[in-house]
Amino acid sequence: MPTLETLTLLVEDYGYLAIFIAMYFEGLCIPIPSEIVMGFAGFMVYQGKLSFPGAIFAGWLGSFAGSCTIYYAARKGGRQFLYRYCHLVRLSPAHLDTFCGWFRRFGPPLIIPWRQIPVLRTKISIAAGLLDLGAWVFVLNTAAGIAVWCALAVSLGYYFGQNWLLFVDIFSQLGAVVIAVIAVAAAAGAVAVLLYLRRRRKTKEEER
Repeated sequence: MPTLETLTLLVEDYGYLAIFIAMYFEGLCIPIPSEIVMGFAGFMVYQGKLSFPGAIFAGWLGSFAGSCTIYYAARKGGRQFLYRYCHLVRLSPAHLDTFCGWFRRFGPPLIIPWRQIPVLRTKISIAAGLLDLGAWVFVLNTAAGIAVWCALAVSLGYYFGQNWLLFVDIFSQLGAVVIAVIAVAAAAGAVAVLLYLRRRRKTKEEER
């Protein structure tokens, strides 16, 4: 994974192009921290080196293009294709099954809020592709979710100014909390389902 120094130097030297390329790879589920890319872009806006709409658009376009690419690959290649190559984006088959399970349960409305979750935001594209979500539904929800994230990240990077790394720290900590909450919720849900099935089986046996 690129270091903070590498990412900031690239954005500083190449501006919008570096933002687009970094966010494209992030959209492909390659672990590039968009908090750093877009947060530093906000700091560059604060310094007057980039424009506010330009920074947002470059990040949005890159992430959207990457997300559409991985969605199409998942939709056409199928589960076995992703099982074979998911290690390249630091995922496991179990992770893929988990994301697909959440998406199957909650559907397209999950896309926009999920896009705001650190670490996990891009994985929704894979689930949408594997479950054959309609292209227009995916495109519209993904475009909106990415726009919200890019605008938020650039705005906070601009707001914190010289202390823009505080934004990165906050979202890094938030990511760990969110993952922990999801894990606990998933475990609780699994236990609840097992208890329900056991109670239902017991009731049927008593009725016989």
